[in-house]
Amino acid sequence: MREYDSVESLLAAEESRGIHIECSTAVSEQVREVVRQRYGQRRCAFMLCDELGFERESVRSYLMMFARIAGRGRAAVEKAIAHFGLVEHAKRKLQDCPKAERTLVDIARVSLAEPEVCFCERPLFDLGAQARRAVLTWMAERVEHGTIFITTAEPLREALLMPGSAFWYEDGRFIAAEVSEGDGSEDAAKVGDVFLGDEVRVCKIPAKTESATLLLDPKDIDFVESMNKANYVSVRGNLYQTTLTMDDLENELVRFGFFRCHRSYIVNVQKVSKVERYTRNSFNLTLNDACESSIPLAKGRADELRVKFGW
Repeated sequence: MREYDSVESLLAAEESRGIHIECSTAVSEQVREVVRQRYGQRRCAFMLCDELGFERESVRSYLMMFARIAGRGRAAVEKAIAHFGLVEHAKRKLQDCPKAERTLVDIARVSLAEPEVCFCERPLFDLGAQARRAVLTWMAERVEHGTIFITTAEPLREALLMPGSAFWYEDGRFIAAEVSEGDGSEDAAKVGDVFLGDEVRVCKIPAKTESATLLLDPKDIDFVESMNKANYVSVRGNLYQTTLTMDDLENELVRFGFFRCHRSYIVNVQKVSKVERYTRNSFNLTLNDACESSIPLAKGRADELRVKFGW
């Protein structure tokens, strides 16, 4: 497991790839300042989640102003407006933009700079499936041109969707999220051994709230997520912690149409509405749950999913 005890050592060791960190706002500020110092001589762009200003500008006039600074023309602005789904909102004043729309406007702004290094706080925050796709495909395109992305404050699930390496911050350390790149054959064999000839039985997944233990029906579960050394079951947009291990959950749920799509995720395949590939090594499952959740699909698991379910 890769881990680093400072922002400086993290950026130095992982300089050739994107870095995406689940962390607090305070840690995000530290990362931002180190990025400014380390990459100050390069063409950088920054997007902060609490940015304000220019509130009386329209979306289009705001982007035109930054296009002029970057030496870009109107064509580049119109292309950005189209790509990020802002055509119908181009005349809207920034002060009237909801949070998700303002996030897209700010990402469109940094895209006009065609940066060599791009720092973003919560670039996928509160975005729907289509908006997330626009952001992730732009990132993938810029990575092909050599841009280094450093993002902070996103949940690990979102960080894993972005091109590069995902980390979480804990007790002064930046810890890499382990990603399984295997073909899944060993796990598949183990599951087969467990259930071969097994009898049908009732299955309930125990999960806790502050005052009760819930017994969840597998059909109500959208996905299972492992983060910060704890496992959570997602039901209708709510996360409930469970004491079961990921291996235990996989063994219990596989017979109900669940699939271990990533080291840290088990997904209810019945809830998958779309499988997308953003880069050569980046896959995403979009669910038709309450939040249109995006779940990472590990590269080594993609072929197994395709074969197992005939997609």
